[in-house]
Amino acid sequence: MVINGTVEDLSRSGLFLRADLFLGQGSPAEIDLDVPGEETLHLTAEVVRVDDGGMAFRFCEQPSRSLANFIMRQHQQIEPR
Repeated sequence: MVINGTVEDLSRSGLFLRADLFLGQGSPAEIDLDVPGEETLHLTAEVVRVDDGGMAFRFCEQPSRSLANFIMRQHQQIEPR
């Protein structure tokens, strides 16, 4: 099953995906994450929470350095100076 959605929150440990279709809590998932300026990342994850608008996933392994670098760049752009 392929579920398309919008990542609303992203961290090194997981993400929250807004979607119209849902997996059950505890379900395993494979996520292809399009990260601007990087190759598409393939991540394994587990659904840890489901609510009305989407699902929270916890990554099963350490994310790649490219994901960590992307998150750091995003934080630098929004932090007040």
